[in-house]
Amino acid sequence: MSTEPRTPSSSPTDQPPTDASAPASQARAAQSAGKARRLRTEADKLEAFCVVVRAASAATDHAAFTEVSRAASKALKAKFGGGSITSVFAWLTSSAGKDALDSVLAGEVELTGPLSTEEIVEAVALAQKAELLRATQG
Repeated sequence: MSTEPRTPSSSPTDQPPTDASAPASQARAAQSAGKARRLRTEADKLEAFCVVVRAASAATDHAAFTEVSRAASKALKAKFGGGSITSVFAWLTSSAGKDALDSVLAGEVELTGPLSTEEIVEAVALAQKAELLRATQG
């Protein structure tokens, strides 16, 4: 017989509890990263669309507006796969456009383009006026 003291064998129940919140924490982090990507994409779209609205509103005649429209279509195709001035105005006045603007105003996402927050707000207001005019005349 051994004279050494016996040490109890460890069983699975003797192990310290694992952090059950780890999977939930990882899921929240992934969800947060997904939300950040979505907000960034929507803010980029908001900024690009507001640049188009500002250019369209600065057109002094039909020829200038047509040129802005062509340039906008090319730029929108390159950056977003397609689009037109009409779709830009419609998106800015939609719930998606409002949500993107609200996210910027709430500080959830920062602007990275050439326009200030005030210029974005002004461009959205111009888009809303234009859509209202289009709806009442069309």
